[in-house]
Amino acid sequence: MRPLLAATAAVSTALLLAACAGPDDAEPAAETSPTPEASTETEGGADTLTTCSGYYDGGELSIHHRVTTWTPEVAEPATEENTGELTIVRDRLDAQIRYADTEAAALLETIQAPFDTSLEGGSADPADVEESVAAFASFCADAGFVVPE
Repeated sequence: MRPLLAATAAVSTALLLAACAGPDDAEPAAETSPTPEASTETEGGADTLTTCSGYYDGGELSIHHRVTTWTPEVAEPATEENTGELTIVRDRLDAQIRYADTEAAALLETIQAPFDTSLEGGSADPADVEESVAAFASFCADAGFVVPE
């Protein structure tokens, strides 16, 4: 069991670091002034479009894809087989929450809560995750982000 946990921790750390890694170039970005409709920055965090992009972008590696794939698993306490994936979902959501503005963070926390419950040995309703995901999609769409289907 220890090798499995060690491997899961190593993979989780590697994925988290890869998700947070930026480009290797050291050149400063060109200064641009955002257009009013493109900037929805609020005090205390990343602008809404950046938060939405961080959640949806990445195809099969996106937070959204992982959330929707693993939502059914929150109905039962985490098992040895799914703990690694549920932990990745929880941790990637946590990384988004840390840099999101207050409103986006609150919505992301409602998505994250059932995964926490499952990892803590409880059961959650997958419908709660689905409702939270729909609310976050609506929030992003209202901000002008094109939510993938």
